[in-house]
Amino acid sequence: MMNRSQLKFHETFQPEFSYIAKIMSIAADHFQGSKFDISNITGIPTGKQKGKVEPSIKYATFMGLTNYTVEKGVYSLSLTPIGAKVFSEDPYLHEKLTHWACHYNMSRIDQGAPQWSFIIRSGHQGFIADTSSTHLLAKAVKFFNIKVSFEELFGVVKRSYSEGCFSGIAYLQWDDRVQFIEHNENKQFVFLYAYAILSDWETHFPSKNEITMIELQNTLSVGKVFGLNENELSDMLDTLSSEGILTVNRQLFPATIVRRTTSSDIIPLLYSRLL
Repeated sequence: MMNRSQLKFHETFQPEFSYIAKIMSIAADHFQGSKFDISNITGIPTGKQKGKVEPSIKYATFMGLTNYTVEKGVYSLSLTPIGAKVFSEDPYLHEKLTHWACHYNMSRIDQGAPQWSFIIRSGHQGFIADTSSTHLLAKAVKFFNIKVSFEELFGVVKRSYSEGCFSGIAYLQWDDRVQFIEHNENKQFVFLYAYAILSDWETHFPSKNEITMIELQNTLSVGKVFGLNENELSDMLDTLSSEGILTVNRQLFPATIVRRTTSSDIIPLLYSRLL
């Protein structure tokens, strides 16, 4: 059962890339200090009971960019391997590739933000039919086994994609109903796709070098995460195969995919295809 504090980690504040970038900048120096120290250094507002420092730290971690521990009010921050790459290539988080990478990491089942993970992995029922907010809430209440209002659970998520930091990736439209938007494979994102597939693969199938297309679609959910329909997903897998990252065997049914490298090996290449 999910508790309210886990779902309200954001304290009703949306993620803001300008604040995430400031958290990364001090994490790069392995910062240690209180939330008030962080506020003084970065300019991110905070107070005794509420503020944007602690949600920003948690967002940066859910986005896969930083690690943190806190003991007696003292935070210890550091960059993750992918966070270090992002910080070296796009320290102010301006690139669309970075935004998609943060979106992917927020959706991770075990390490992402619970609301984001639910919307993207479980709430996403396909591109053809939209979903009512009422139906989505009822499904989420059952999924999390907790009774909450729509605003408590999804208000911040909705605004982050409608008008906030994720609005630029055009992932969904959300009024009274939620419509997930289809995207074409982006050749500049080839290594982001590879990182996402391999990272989830290492989490969910650590001992398997070969998985089925069904496992890739249903467990890794890569099509849902990046807005790719079956045809675009197939094209993307062909691209990864041509790069030597995966091998796709369509002679079997269901088709199988063999991994040829690791997510760690992909991180240095992440931005290498940007024009």
